[in-house]
Amino acid sequence: MLSFTEFESTVEPILVRQGCDAGGDCHGGGIRGTFQLSPAGAKNAHFDFAQASLQVSVSSPASSPLLTKPLALQAGGTPHSYKPLATTADPDYQAILRWILDGVAS
Repeated sequence: MLSFTEFESTVEPILVRQGCDAGGDCHGGGIRGTFQLSPAGAKNAHFDFAQASLQVSVSSPASSPLLTKPLALQAGGTPHSYKPLATTADPDYQAILRWILDGVAS
């Protein structure tokens, strides 16, 4: 079970810092693929948690789109127009992975 509290304190700030909730072609500008976030000026952590949870693969946590889409292709990422995470050692990648693993383990 994914933790809303951990999402709100750890993952949501990463999504905001990385600009994922921006308008235009980003996820805060409406649905982009299968992932939508509340816009920067009107944050709704519960909505964002529900949307991010849909991007988690319980059977293969490291293959979750929430991790692979922003990860560089050469590091094992999947196609996505914006690649803020260069490697799986990136602290933001590790924090999101930890949130997923904590949820899968509970």
